[in-house]
Amino acid sequence: MAEEKTASAKLVDSVALTLTARVAMIVALPVALWMGNRLVATVDEISKKLDLMKEASIEQSLELRAQQRTLADHEARVRVLEAAGRVAQPITRP
Repeated sequence: MAEEKTASAKLVDSVALTLTARVAMIVALPVALWMGNRLVATVDEISKKLDLMKEASIEQSLELRAQQRTLADHEARVRVLEAAGRVAQPITRP
């Protein structure tokens, strides 16, 4: 037959469960804070990498524009020389 627990046994079980739950919460809190800090650190690292990539992209874009301007200036000078007859044959762009 199933023995029924007395009121004091039920109380002991209830207190034990409550203590176990509180200990688990006390242990879980630092772990959760540590995980949160790791998440923030990871997001910061990703943000820094994205910033570096953005800066590199901007620098490449500026360098490309400078090269395009240099090429356009050179082509303009060549056209002026061609018009003045100083170049034997016209230079064609590939």
